[in-house]
Amino acid sequence: MKIKTVLVAALAGGAGYVLGTRAGRAKFEQIKTRADEVIHSPQAQEAVAKVADLAKKNADKLPNPLADAVNSVADSVQQKSE
Repeated sequence: MKIKTVLVAALAGGAGYVLGTRAGRAKFEQIKTRADEVIHSPQAQEAVAKVADLAKKNADKLPNPLADAVNSVADSVQQKSE
């Protein structure tokens, strides 16, 4: 293999990597922003509260250690969503 071919391939790979990571980072930030908007939307918060309430209501049907864990997680989820 000629050194020139290796050099050109390395430069092309490096340029592709740099351009790809910049575009990838921008797309990642766009997706992250949209996900944050969805997570903090009133509809999502309401859904989280409903699921947590439902879990707490049905926890009494479970064995005691498991019911305590479900209640603890439901409380934690409700506090984080507020």
